[in-house]
Amino acid sequence: MKLAKLSVVVGAFALAIGLTPNVGWSTRAYAAMVTGQVTATPGNGEIEIAHHLYHVMAGSTAAKALGNFYVGENVDAVLDGPPGSTNPEIVTLTIHPAS
Repeated sequence: MKLAKLSVVVGAFALAIGLTPNVGWSTRAYAAMVTGQVTATPGNGEIEIAHHLYHVMAGSTAAKALGNFYVGENVDAVLDGPPGSTNPEIVTLTIHPAS
């Protein structure tokens, strides 16, 4: 009888461990993302995506890659502030995978 109880306890423990969320999920910070087409030639620390002008954070990976994007390309831009902030800056800029 003790062996049967032990197997139930071990099974319940394994189930509880298997159903817990990953630790990484709880520590992830939410960052606003903008996806759209580049509508103006990027330069001087700014880029226009879908007719909205965004500033690029100085020294960021987006600033280093700014010269590699052209009008008409679909891009993903990660902003530094929460959604709806007044002056968000682009931190990361990459080509949209579906383009």
